[in-house]
Amino acid sequence: MTKGATGRHALGTLQLLVAVAVSLSAARGTPSLHYGHIAENSPSGSPVDGVKLPLVGGDCRAAHLLLDTGLTGNYASDFKLFFHRGQRNVGLKSTKTLDREFIAIYELRVTLPGCLKGPASVQVEVADQNDNGPEFIGENKTVKVNELTLLGTEVARFSAKDSDAEKNGQVTYFARPKSHFVHVVPSSGQVTLVRSLIGVTAFTLHVYAKDNGDQVLISEPLRLQFEVARDGFDRFPRQPRAGSPRRPRAVSGEELALTVTVSDDVKVGDLIFTVPDQKFAKRWFEVVSEPDSPVQIERDSGRLYLAHAFQSPTDVVVKIQNVRALNLLMQS
Repeated sequence: MTKGATGRHALGTLQLLVAVAVSLSAARGTPSLHYGHIAENSPSGSPVDGVKLPLVGGDCRAAHLLLDTGLTGNYASDFKLFFHRGQRNVGLKSTKTLDREFIAIYELRVTLPGCLKGPASVQVEVADQNDNGPEFIGENKTVKVNELTLLGTEVARFSAKDSDAEKNGQVTYFARPKSHFVHVVPSSGQVTLVRSLIGVTAFTLHVYAKDNGDQVLISEPLRLQFEVARDGFDRFPRQPRAGSPRRPRAVSGEELALTVTVSDDVKVGDLIFTVPDQKFAKRWFEVVSEPDSPVQIERDSGRLYLAHAFQSPTDVVVKIQNVRALNLLMQS
């Protein structure tokens, strides 16, 4: 055989192999794709909507034994094949109550030689039902906040989860009853301060989470206990013990008179003034005006904050305590 003959023979063999491969592929066929859905928690024996595999050839009911072995895939035993009466097709029905939170989508394969054109791939989605309520992540807790905290400050945050899908799993938050001091942001679970805490010692907030299902499910409440500190220096003062000595009067010093103008747009909780440094090594400050003074002061810094609104000029007296002199007085 010549070299040219050998080349022609090899080419003919290649063409033959290609033809055989194409022929086998056509004979085997690509699995047809089918999609169906079934509602979560449907009773056992419920049909899968949308799955009707057309029969070919003669009557395949004689091949009913194949129905028990013709369905494969992960958790294929959750379904079974059946013939539609009066219709020339094969369908699927459930063999148990299905839970979307366990399996949301089934990937199955149907093989019924002589009944179908070829193997069929079937994807079954379990449609979600609102059967899970929101649950908070975390437990009841105590939140400590200073009474001079600025309005709008985030003082707490929490979250809840819902195992359902889509709108059934969308969670929003609310307080019941509503609080005068804080606001719960429905979408994020943030708790922000909306009213001054000056003069408040403690308050409780009960927060709930709800889903967005057609039949709304609401969580058990989460309790937030807020403890309010008196000011920036004495953050959480202990109750005085019985028989404790009274605080000695302030050591006299130079008098200092200042006039401060407060604009109309200042809000409760805003910083309005800082008492000038008196060159003491250590000192603390105290408002000694009337009990309903419109300002509150930080003892260690001398910063004055607006406690409540006032309509006319007001005199505020601030006492500056020389801590070193006070200690010498107490020792004498």
